[in-house]
Parts: sequence; C-alpha cells; structure tokens
Amino acid sequence: MTSVAPSREIVCSFQPSKTFRNHKEGTRITSFDFDDAGALLLTCGEDESLQLYDVKSGKHSKTLYSKKYGAHLARFTHNSTDCVYASTKDNDTIRYLSLHDNHYIRYFKGHKKKVVGLEMSPSDDHFISSSLDNSVRLWDLRSANAQGLLTVPAPAFAAFDPAGVVFGVGCEQTAEILLYDLRNYDSEPFAVFKIDALRGSNQPVPWTKIEFSNDGKNMLVATRGPAHYLLDAFSGDILMRFTGHTYQAINGERQYMSSGDVCFSPDGRFVLAGSDDKKIYIWDIQSPVRDGAQRPVIALESKTPATNLAFNPRSLMLASADKELTFWLPEEGAIERSRK
Repeated sequence: MTSVAPSREIVCSFQPSKTFRNHKEGTRITSFDFDDAGALLLTCGEDESLQLYDVKSGKHSKTLYSKKYGAHLARFTHNSTDCVYASTKDNDTIRYLSLHDNHYIRYFKGHKKKVVGLEMSPSDDHFISSSLDNSVRLWDLRSANAQGLLTVPAPAFAAFDPAGVVFGVGCEQTAEILLYDLRNYDSEPFAVFKIDALRGSNQPVPWTKIEFSNDGKNMLVATRGPAHYLLDAFSGDILMRFTGHTYQAINGERQYMSSGDVCFSPDGRFVLAGSDDKKIYIWDIQSPVRDGAQRPVIALESKTPATNLAFNPRSLMLASADKELTFWLPEEGAIERSRK
C-alpha cells in the first residue's frame, strides 16, 4: 500500500512523466506487470520481447527475447528476478524464466490453445491460468504438473482474492462468476453469481478481466461494452456501473492480446480505465450513484490509447501502454496539498 492514500485531488492530477519506446516500432505492448515492491515493471510485446524497467530510477534495464515461443502475460513471481509468461506460438506452454540470467527454470504444459489469463497468488507460489481450450488450471511454481483443472466455457478470466485463499473464475459465455476455496479447489464452487446485466440480448458482452479490491469486499468486472461493473464479492450483487468512456465493438476474431485496461487503485477507492478516445477515465466509488451508474470524476488526456493500465501497488504512480509505455505521476504539490 502507498504511504499516502490516493485522494481525488491526487488521481485527478496525474500527468505523463516519462515515455519509453523499447519495443519494436509499430508493434504493441500486450501486457505488463509490477513486482510486489512496485520497484520493477515488466512488459511483453508483439515483437516477442520482454522489457524490464527500473521504476524508481525511471530507466529501461534489460531486453530479453522469446522469438521461438513469443511472449504474453508475463507475471513476476514473489521473487522479482523471476517471472512466468504464456507462449503465443509453437505451443501453449507456460514458461518460468529467470530474468537474471535468461534461463528457463521450469515448463508448465497442459493447455492446448492460447492462454488468455495468468495471475499469481498474492500470498504464495500458486498461480492460475485460463485458456481458450475451455480450461482453467491451478499451478505451483515448484511442480511442473497442474495442481487442479476446471472445465469452463472459454473465454474465462480468473483472479485471486487479496488473501490468496479464494479465487474467482469469470465465465463470459454464461455471465457467471464462480468462487472456489483454494484449499478445496477440486470441489464445486462455494458460490456462483449470475450477472444478468452481462448476458446481452443476442450475445454475451465481451469481458476483459475480473479483479478483487484490496479488502476483498468488492469485485470488478471489466468489459468491452458501455459499462464496467462493481460487484459485492459476498453476494454477487451489482453495486454500480462505471460509464462515460468510449469503446468500439469487437469485429472479427478476438486477439486477447492485452493484460487489461481497467484496474482498481491500491486502496480500492478508484477505478481507472483506458478508452478508445485516448483518455484514461477515473471513477470514485465514494461518489453518489445516479440511476445505478457512476460517472467519471475526470478523464486524463493521453497521446495513445491505454490498452494496458495498472496502478503501482506501492507508490503513487500509474503506468499505461499501447505502442509505447508511459509512466504517470501526480502534479507537483498535489501530494502535499492532500496531506493538509
């Protein structure tokens, strides 16, 4: 958690501080991740490279290539010198890589189609993957064999709660969220939330991710539709809809080549989202709700669409990416004014 909670004044003052163009010109950054300490950031791109950045110094640190297998959804383990990432060609194996000396520690085989979701447990060495092969698999970094296998209609999106004892699986086709106890993952889900608002009249609204808030009380369902949704994590009730951003309907085959353009702030108060009009919209869940919808408190101007977006878990810093990576910081003086 940040030492200073992000107030409305602080988040509304965010502005670009530095831009990086280390991926091949014209190619997209498809995912990124902060390490636990918020000191490093790792990106993956269509150019089949992984780029490592030192957040504190604001400098690019290292380039690693995965030309044979491609790279997507790189996630730091709890050791900031290691990561796991999904392949994009040749096979659908998940690879456990040492960033220090660029060697593979372990391979996780089992998925038969593209992996579209990959998340580390916040508390231990478990991680979870979802694939277009209609499966969600639970893994442990210490074993090459899957610890659990769930059969769910693709695409599915998974997330751990902040304690790492519960994980949720969002099923786009059925507009449901299934909650499982990690200690009894081979049992039936202990809760199933049916989200009628996401069923759609002709076809399901496309989802992009699910995420728990930092206190585990709320869940965020991000979509490629006119609204994102905040749910009560215990009842599944829709608490509010986040509207006001722009989006384009998906035409043709979905590529699933983004780690998500919607996120919570570390304290769970704000929801941030990229938008097709090249703005970053911010909603304050403490603001009044009108007709069940929450309007944004601000739309930050960005030069490029934020197809990937994440808040640093330990400092007042935001990162966005599309064809370039941008670090965002609060306006000078905003933090001091917020403390008064």
